[in-house]
Amino acid sequence: MKIGLTGGIGCGKSTVVQLFKEAGWITIESDEIVRNLLSSSTEVQAALRGHWAGRVFTVSGKVDRKAIAAIVFNDTRELEWLETLLHPLVRSAWSSALSADSDMNYLVEIPLLFEKRLETEFDLTVCVISSPDVVEARMVRRGYTGAEVEQRRSRQMPLQEKAQRADRVISNDGSLEFLKRQTNRLIEEIQA
Repeated sequence: MKIGLTGGIGCGKSTVVQLFKEAGWITIESDEIVRNLLSSSTEVQAALRGHWAGRVFTVSGKVDRKAIAAIVFNDTRELEWLETLLHPLVRSAWSSALSADSDMNYLVEIPLLFEKRLETEFDLTVCVISSPDVVEARMVRRGYTGAEVEQRRSRQMPLQEKAQRADRVISNDGSLEFLKRQTNRLIEEIQA
């Protein structure tokens, strides 16, 4: 079974990924692949340096993800450039993992699952949703401003549209225990 997991910023995708992992699923997080590419791929770093020079590197030479975010979430062309660089590499990483052992259960977290029309790659799609005020409160606790949350949200398909397209929806407006119950019930149904 191959599940594509999506949802909005701050909706709890990472928590759902962890719950699937605890249930024995192989989990792949697109955001983690991106972090790894930014921190360790000399190809990616060379492309960033060639495009933005030193604007997105710290004094010690590491990629500054906040500097990248400040650029791409304020300029659609820059976001498109970055996605053109990273998305094929990310897709290649999770596609290779899925094809390595097709008999295993996989959950792949892809924030832009529907935006990039990747749903046909999976047996089932799941969307994690939360109300805007809950998301904003969570993200502010993580150090984001309301404006930064809105910038990121505006670059994605509306959450309600994602929920309508998904095969299953998990609501994360309640407690962690409520999220766990929903997710574990879904896992049980899938494995039955």
